[in-house]
Amino acid sequence: MNINDPFGRLKKQREKEYLSLCQTLQDAGVNNRHDAQELMETLLRRGKIGILIVVPFTLILGSLFGEAQLYIYVVGFLIAVWLFKTTTRSRQHIKRYIEEELTDEEDSREF
Repeated sequence: MNINDPFGRLKKQREKEYLSLCQTLQDAGVNNRHDAQELMETLLRRGKIGILIVVPFTLILGSLFGEAQLYIYVVGFLIAVWLFKTTTRSRQHIKRYIEEELTDEEDSREF
């Protein structure tokens, strides 16, 4: 039993996310290790670009609208955290996809 997830709800949700991602990757034709790793790099690059856009935009809006500065900073922070967590979780799922789904195929091709 996990203290942070006593009923296993988050684990079940993560498993559903992973299975959905697996199906999407298979439908998109990501069938080899190289394509999956390229996807991970692209995902990381897009996450960094997204955060690099959100932070200055938040700072500019916060300086323009002084009365709502706190709210703008909080929303900007939440968006940046959401982008970071989504990117990190997606990369973990893709890494798991590579380990579980693609390793077996490459090992069988070598022989």
